[in-house]
This record gives sequence, C-alpha cells and structure tokens, in this order.
Amino acid sequence: MRTLAKMVALALAGVWAASAQTTPPGPDPANLLPNPSFELTEPPPPTATMAIAGELAPADQWLPRTWDLGSDGSAPWRCPDDPAQAHGGCRCMALAAAAGAGWLRYGPVPAHRSGPWALAVWARGTGQLVLGGYDVLADRWVRLPVEPSVALTPEWQLHQAVIELPPGCRRWLPEISVRGPVEAWLDDVTLTCPGLPTLPLPPVAPLARDAEALLYLPFEEVLDQDAFYVGGTVGLTQPADGPAASDPPDRGRFGRALRLGPDAYVACSANENLDPAAGTIEFWFRLHSPGNDRVYRPLVSVPGPEGMSLCKDQYAHISFSFASGWRTLSRAWADGYAARWQPGVWRHLAACWDQDAMQVFVDGKLVAWTVKPGLSRALGPELRLGSPDMDIDDLRISRGVRYRAPLPPDLP
Repeated sequence: MRTLAKMVALALAGVWAASAQTTPPGPDPANLLPNPSFELTEPPPPTATMAIAGELAPADQWLPRTWDLGSDGSAPWRCPDDPAQAHGGCRCMALAAAAGAGWLRYGPVPAHRSGPWALAVWARGTGQLVLGGYDVLADRWVRLPVEPSVALTPEWQLHQAVIELPPGCRRWLPEISVRGPVEAWLDDVTLTCPGLPTLPLPPVAPLARDAEALLYLPFEEVLDQDAFYVGGTVGLTQPADGPAASDPPDRGRFGRALRLGPDAYVACSANENLDPAAGTIEFWFRLHSPGNDRVYRPLVSVPGPEGMSLCKDQYAHISFSFASGWRTLSRAWADGYAARWQPGVWRHLAACWDQDAMQVFVDGKLVAWTVKPGLSRALGPELRLGSPDMDIDDLRISRGVRYRAPLPPDLP
C-alpha cells in the first residue's frame, strides 16, 4: 500500500502515479462522488421501435446517472444489475471491446485548490487502465499528464492516482479510461481532496422539519386548502414502503407523492416560505415526459417581474435564477443537462444561494454554480410548486445554505 508520505511526495512533484493493491485503504477523506458504485441508474433513450411500443430498455442496459460515458470501440458500456459481478454494491460498469477505448468522466469539478486530489477505482479484467483528467478551459480541454497505463488483472484490485492541478486551473474533469482489446469491470470510485466536505446528497431517507425549515411537505396528506391554491388535476400517489429500484409509477419516492396532472397548478405564499437573501430548496421529482420534450417546466418558482426560477427549460437546460423588473440578476445553469432524461425516474434536486454563491445539485452532483450572485431584496407573493405532468416528493425549503461545495476563491 502506498504510504501517505509517498502520496504527498508524488503530489508535490506534480506527477501522476497509479498503483494496485488488494486490501482496502485506511479511512478516506470525503468522497466527492455521489454515485461511486453506480447504483443510481436510468434507462437509455429508447429505440424507435421501443418508443412506439412504450417499452423501456432491459435493466442491464440502464446507465449510471452523474457520469458521462463514451467509447470508440466495438461495444458500449453496460451496467449489469448483478451483485455477483460487482465489487461492493449491486452494480458495476462493464466494457468488452476487441479494439478501441472507453471512458468514464465526472464533472467538470470546481478546482477550489490545486491539490493533491486522489482518484481511485476498483477494477478487474483484461486490457489497460488509465486514470487521467482534463483542465477545462473556457475554449478547450487540456489533457493533464498521466503515468503509463497499468494492466488489469482477473482479480479485483484498487488502482489509485494522485493529482496536482496546474496553476490557474478553475475547473477540471476526472477521467477513468480503458484501452482494448479490453474486458473490464469498474466499481467503487472515489475522488477525494483534503478539506472536501461531506454532502449528504441525494438523501437516502425522508427529510425532517427543523428550526431552519420554512416549508416542509412530505405529501402524505392532501394539501391544506387554506394555505395552498390548488387548481386542475392534483392528487396523491399510492403509498410506498421505501424507495423502489423499479420506480413504480403509482408510488411516491418515500410514502406518497404529489401528482400534478396536465392542467395542474399548485401555489402558496412566497413571503412566508422563501427567504430571497439565503436559502435551500430541495426535493425529489419525476417527470412524465422526456427531458428533451421542448417544454419549459418550472420545478419551484416565483412568477412575475420580481421572480425566482428553478426549472428545466425548453432546451433541456437546468436553470436557477433571480430577476427584478423582469431583468435577470443572477443565474446558474447546466447546459443541456436534462437532454437524455427519460420519464418515470425519480431525481433529486437541491438549489442553495446566498451572497457568496448559487449552486445547483442534481442527484448529489454539483451541475451549476455562480459566485457573488445578484439577489432580490424582495420577491413576488406567489411560490409555485411544480408544473403539469410531474410528481414531487419530500420537498423542503429552508433559510440559509445547507449544502455548499468549495469553489475557487478567485472565480470571475
């Protein structure tokens, strides 16, 4: 096992190193990755035949959320729903190709410090493994230097790399790649850095109302008609014992969920339930149509000239913004992030803001951020919850920031 002194020495030397070991390491810093063992999955876009029949891909063809996948070989990545093939959990990533390469990428990640960062993955099989990354500049990606590839073995081994980012790096993209001919299984990935906080996202259990919560709705009961305006087709799903892997369409994420029909409108007081100066909005949601349906869908919003919008827009962007006099004061957005979303999948979203930063997390992944945002002094009177053709569960709006990922101190 590489000692800590050796890891630090390699990092300070500004090089990458990879090693293999068969025993787990000691206690690790917080793992930045919310889906390290690929348990959060979703179906791929259906083929034309499947779309006409209304069918989903088989479970073994579902792909992990929060990760970007690619290959230039003869076969695509798979995420087998088989604990016997995995290292730690129920799933792993698998690729078999006679030639070419495949890669998993995460991010971009804000480079709040130059390093050392540590990237590690458990792997087995045949072929070559490379742990690398890119400095994500405004106009291009620049590949970071890497050590030579290492050969995979039939038994699970832990491969690690220590990463020192170049001066001036503000965003970077970790990458795990395999080169053919290859038959590889990857699992239990960690990305750590000293001082990185642990963010409990996405939550694995229902939230709770506490002293910071301005509004908490588990949606176990019908909404109070004195506190909420409810129009159109609005109801509750059937109860569920807990989160189900198959996401049955008539169940909530935890217990019941709020179901919004094609003409639904639900709203309450923004003055009582939202603090424009600093806050956190968090909830589970499930769309009834694909993310690329070219429809603007408010998720939580304050309509009007003094407004706030947390939405999936018509271009499949995830956007969070504040406005005054119809003029946008600040905005954090993830370009096209929802383009491959399929209907019927529960996703978690958390948006946090104060005078220092706005940040948006989807399924625990930081997908959008901006620093020193312009914030509204006052918002309109109406807080709209959801929009037609979606389900919402376990919604909580709080005063103050509950989740914050560190950002570079000198971001423009």
